[in-house]
Amino acid sequence: MLTRRIILTVAILSLPATCQSTCPQVLADENTQEIRGDQDILRLIDHKDILSIGIRNPAEVIEKSQEIRDRANLKNALNVGDFVDAICQMVKLEGCIDRTRPFIVCLGTPNLFAGKVHFSVTDVNQLASNLEVSAEKLRKGEVYKLPQPVNAFLFRFAFVRLRGNQLAMSTSEALLDTPKPEDSLLEHLSAKDKEILASDDILIVLGQSAFEGDFRSFLNSSMIASQDDIVGKFLDNLKYAACGIRLDTGIGTTTIAGLKSLDSKKLLGGFFDSTRATTLARVPSGKILVTHALQADSKTTGGLLGSILSITRDAISTQIARTSIHSDSYQLDGLLSEALDRIKGGHLVLYESSNRERYGDFSLLGVFTTDDPDAFLADLTGLAPFVNAVSMSEAKAELAFPQAKIEDLVAELGEPHYRRRKLAKFKLELLGNRARPALEKATKARDVEVRLAAKELLETFNLDATTSRSDLIKGSLFKKLKPSFTYAPQQETLSMSEIGILTMRFRSDAQRTRNKMEALFGPEWQKARIATVGSEVLLWVGSETSILENAIAKQKLPETALSSHKACQTFRERANSDTIFEFHVAISRLGYLLDLGISEDKSTVDKEVDRVSSFGLTIEDKRVRVDTYTPPQDIKVFLELGFPPLF
Repeated sequence: MLTRRIILTVAILSLPATCQSTCPQVLADENTQEIRGDQDILRLIDHKDILSIGIRNPAEVIEKSQEIRDRANLKNALNVGDFVDAICQMVKLEGCIDRTRPFIVCLGTPNLFAGKVHFSVTDVNQLASNLEVSAEKLRKGEVYKLPQPVNAFLFRFAFVRLRGNQLAMSTSEALLDTPKPEDSLLEHLSAKDKEILASDDILIVLGQSAFEGDFRSFLNSSMIASQDDIVGKFLDNLKYAACGIRLDTGIGTTTIAGLKSLDSKKLLGGFFDSTRATTLARVPSGKILVTHALQADSKTTGGLLGSILSITRDAISTQIARTSIHSDSYQLDGLLSEALDRIKGGHLVLYESSNRERYGDFSLLGVFTTDDPDAFLADLTGLAPFVNAVSMSEAKAELAFPQAKIEDLVAELGEPHYRRRKLAKFKLELLGNRARPALEKATKARDVEVRLAAKELLETFNLDATTSRSDLIKGSLFKKLKPSFTYAPQQETLSMSEIGILTMRFRSDAQRTRNKMEALFGPEWQKARIATVGSEVLLWVGSETSILENAIAKQKLPETALSSHKACQTFRERANSDTIFEFHVAISRLGYLLDLGISEDKSTVDKEVDRVSSFGLTIEDKRVRVDTYTPPQDIKVFLELGFPPLF
């Protein structure tokens, strides 16, 4: 979790600084020629400066931002024009700036109060009038100290220089110079990064000085003690964090962290597996609401999937019973833990059904990578009888689980293979007090591992002697529903693959819950379909089985036959193809379907393109990259609900 927090720091570092710095510094151009070429804005930024904000073509950005505002029906947000006007007014440059040329504001060094601005001037006489200086002196192209410095917030702009039509204004004479070639951001970017950032509308850069001196002290004060060593080491090695922003149908960003010496891949150890694809190329098209893509070790994958599934489980239980089962669902938590420990990546996808009256509101697809899918499936489906034992009568339980069988299970606590021991322990936990006699006998066993494990389980059983095991395991909702599970292999064939079916039934009278589950997942809500393809296990919950059939077929396709997924097409055009983690969510549509008080954007209901906000992470040598895309309808939701958007 800490490692992921370090990586995500790169994506968010630039945004707070941008929002809180209204009037930073600006870079000047020493040349008399007008700025030409998309990459020149990168040449004007010193990679050491604390903060630099560049707008490539303010007039164009203002127009694009207004289009997004109109699409999303925004009133008081994304107003780039007001930002540019405010800067011009503060530094007395209104009425004389070329808004089609780059506009740069920088917070420089050596302290937080050193700054510089850079503009293209259209009217030197108007500029001279605004600054109350001689136009003739400005045209000489020399450094000019203003008789009346311009005070803008914490900055005191005292020096200007006009070369050709390029104006630099700064708090000190030294800052007027264009950065030396070796110090410019352009020289510190890879060819790939230059290509990406050179075409972006807005560039926000935290330079090397942001991670040193006064600003570093500010960053350190915001970290908790447990983060100091690892996050501090990461910040020590940062040369810059550059965020490029592109405005089109929505807002796309690329944030790149350049490191001095630390190999970014070492931050991850063996967590992520970069040899496997993490894009949605093998995910069937449809109305995707939420999905993720990840290839990693079981701990990283399990932690992430566990969080997503926990949220999903809570949302479903809230829809069913208007109460959360998060705190007391021991049974589900145990099953999730056992399953997630075996998964090394894949996808979890929530679809909106193509026909909600026929198939219910949602379908859930899981595509999970495991070392041995057949063993994984056998072990997990083999837990069904033990889960059912919780609600069995004593007579049925004695027949299903005689003491000899339980003693064999206790003996497996001494198995040399970790997974066999863990599986046996979980089965005994599900049996609860029925396993007590065999466990008490095992406390005197010759095998040390068996003795210790038996004592630990008995201590667990004694934690709350007044609460029945059924209550502990099933929680309030499951205690009421009394579910039972049966698994039958090879029940169907889809896309030339055998499908096993895990069926859930309620033993109690729970017609209201059945009706709600049918509304959510359709008439076949009780069936979880399971298939294996290569090293992947596919799990399907829902009634629109054609999507599962397509998913199986896509898993069998060669790499050359795959293409970008339509649901995140705009993101894919921008994002790196070697992402190790992706997350996509149709926030506005999902919020509407879950009745979260979000108004429906009718223009996106039936669209498969650009319905989702997207996040992608790439780790390369001495480089961490984060790509995002947020469509207009989700920008509005972020602003209405107060959530931080993905850009």
